[in-house]
Amino acid sequence: MCAHIINGKAIAAEVYKELDEKVSRLRQRGIRPRAAIVLLGSEEMSARYVSLKEQAAVKHGMECITYHLSEETTQEELISLLDRLNADSTVHGIIVQMPLPDTMDTTLVLDAIDPAKDIDGLHFCNAGKLLNDTPAIVACTPRAIMRLIDSTGVDITSKHIVVVGRSNLVGRPIAICLLNRNATVSVCHTKTNSLGSITATADILVVAAGHAGLITADMVKEGAIVIDVGQTNIDGKLYGDVKFDEVEPKASYITKVTGGVGPMTVAMLMTNLAECAERM
Repeated sequence: MCAHIINGKAIAAEVYKELDEKVSRLRQRGIRPRAAIVLLGSEEMSARYVSLKEQAAVKHGMECITYHLSEETTQEELISLLDRLNADSTVHGIIVQMPLPDTMDTTLVLDAIDPAKDIDGLHFCNAGKLLNDTPAIVACTPRAIMRLIDSTGVDITSKHIVVVGRSNLVGRPIAICLLNRNATVSVCHTKTNSLGSITATADILVVAAGHAGLITADMVKEGAIVIDVGQTNIDGKLYGDVKFDEVEPKASYITKVTGGVGPMTVAMLMTNLAECAERM
């Protein structure tokens, strides 16, 4: 059996078509969605991700202003900037590019963003609303994963879905998204005993551990849907959490490390921006 490759770029194009219509309606009302991105330091991957977000915003009729701060910026200075952006009615969405320096309290910084402008969906208010199944803004990577799974046409109700990873960015929120859709969810991580015996029971396997090559063929159920969220940069090359060449023959559907979750995450971020502009 050969898996169907889930084409994140093609599905993102569908999302952008929907987004263009939404932005057009907003522009007719005199509203041009505007995002403010805060980038600290000069880490290459972070700068690359910011560039992708800037390009997507402009391409789809929105605006993006990047505040590139030095590595010497203090937490107090960063939060002061966020306070100003919160108060700026022309800014509809705010992003603080991760990761932050070790000297900063990431949770404190993210919670300083106005939850109505938190287009990454990481503020504790937005996380809490998701937990209560009354989401306002859903974190863009989990939202992307849900769209990718839905693209297979498989009804996830009652399916056993194993999530490998417990981060606030992906693992925890995607588990809640899946529970809210009536899936049966197991959450594992790199310290889970006998990890393979659990992942091998999954009808759908979502891997977001940030551990290159963690999932091998013997850890995957025949015919499973496999969503690989991991992206680890080793000597300039990106590796997923799933050993694609091994796992692909066993899966029914699978994503690749490039052209899978990544393009969809940016598309969902832009959708969050437009939806925040609609509500303001």
